[in-house]
Amino acid sequence: MKVLQFNQDATCCVVAASSHQISIFNCDPFGKCFEIDTKNSKKKTSNNNGSASNSESRNNEESILITNGSRDRTDAEEEEDNEDNALVTGNILKEGEFVIEMLFSTSLIAIADRGQGLNKGKKLKIVNTKRKSTICEIVFPHEIVDVVMNRKRMCVLLESDQIFIYDISCMKPLETIDLWEDHYKRSQANSFSNASNTGTLEGDSANLNRVATNLLANATQKSVNGSNPSVRTRRNSLRSKIRPRMVLSNDDRSILCFTAYSSPKKNKPNSEALYDVVIYDTLNVTPVNYLNSVHKGNVACLAVSHDGKLLATASDKGTIIRVFHTGVDSDYMSSRSLFKEFRRGTRLCNLYQLAFDKSMTMIGCVGDTDTIHLFKLDDASNSLPGDNSSNGHWNEEEYILASNSNPSMGTPKEIPLSKPRIANYFSKKIKSSIPNQNLSRNFAYITVNESNRSCLGFPDEFPNQVYIASDDGTFSIYSIPSKPGECVLTKNNKFT
Repeated sequence: MKVLQFNQDATCCVVAASSHQISIFNCDPFGKCFEIDTKNSKKKTSNNNGSASNSESRNNEESILITNGSRDRTDAEEEEDNEDNALVTGNILKEGEFVIEMLFSTSLIAIADRGQGLNKGKKLKIVNTKRKSTICEIVFPHEIVDVVMNRKRMCVLLESDQIFIYDISCMKPLETIDLWEDHYKRSQANSFSNASNTGTLEGDSANLNRVATNLLANATQKSVNGSNPSVRTRRNSLRSKIRPRMVLSNDDRSILCFTAYSSPKKNKPNSEALYDVVIYDTLNVTPVNYLNSVHKGNVACLAVSHDGKLLATASDKGTIIRVFHTGVDSDYMSSRSLFKEFRRGTRLCNLYQLAFDKSMTMIGCVGDTDTIHLFKLDDASNSLPGDNSSNGHWNEEEYILASNSNPSMGTPKEIPLSKPRIANYFSKKIKSSIPNQNLSRNFAYITVNESNRSCLGFPDEFPNQVYIASDDGTFSIYSIPSKPGECVLTKNNKFT
């Protein structure tokens, strides 16, 4: 399968079984509801005599071409690029030749065909599936990597590490976020701050401003001329393991979360690391929060809850899953941003999907192993390390607080302790001294074929079910158990 993904509420599943055919299936009741052949559609849009049928003319009149800083290319340039791209297409497109995003269960779908060369991959088509017509085409200066949208906003991530934000009601561009430019400015600002703090930039304010201007000018010049290899060689291509990620909340709040480059370490000035996450309000076009170093490794997978209040992250190791408060709430405390932590396993894993259910009681993760994990967010046993309020046993802090309020309790030596209580106390102390050994495991799991790539969806209409689609052409429905254990297969279908 070239593409295999659910829409936002898991009512439909998008499947691309070939390099030019896209199909959309309803999940309940299961069945194909839309199909488009991109190869044949191209032949229909242009005839040898340059004329079009009446229906095609209407479609062409409704289609709007929007460019984003890219000029029209000549036929010679197109042919030259296609010849060059033919040598690398097989390596770049390992993760899929299409970039597709549905708008819930509506007739609106965004398609970028990466399988037709780099230039074709720069064009995003907004298609009406009921009328089978193209509403508009947006041309970008670089190839499209990812598209996310809800009923208010559409966000497009490019290989140039840029995010374009659109008002989906009129396809008006609202903002462009340059991830690398922001990272480089922060690095230069840190260098300037460190230099001023060490006293190397002594003088009046005019001198300081002049030095700061020169720093930013040099950074811009290096970026333009390509003299800085870390700027120009860093492209968000599918060949690179370190790639920015972005997710958008489904509700009208339109909270966008995307990974950001961390400041380089002193011993590795040219290092590139995606340790941080930016929380961005696309409705008001303003940043909300900045989560610093959410993992020790690069952030490889993201998921945001329906209302944008929670963010799930996983690193390229795939062993630990963390859930954070995004900070969109008025009662947000920056010192308590971490909400939950889970251990997927001890074996390294490439996680490629995290997903919340709509009620934010469960989160699922899918990777290249033979197990899909479901973690429960509302379980009291999933308390963070150091939170012993629900274990029913005394610790030092609890004893001190209790003895202060009740002096008649006596000293710890005077309190009779049973052997199980002593064993539990030292067991907790030992576990707390070993990092990540006291994290909660999955609540439920699904066993799949490790050689197949799968995706997961939580249907809004059926909160006790989970959908699994695999690239071997199977669509399965599982029931989530009420107690910890394996999910039960209730229905199985085929994408045919």
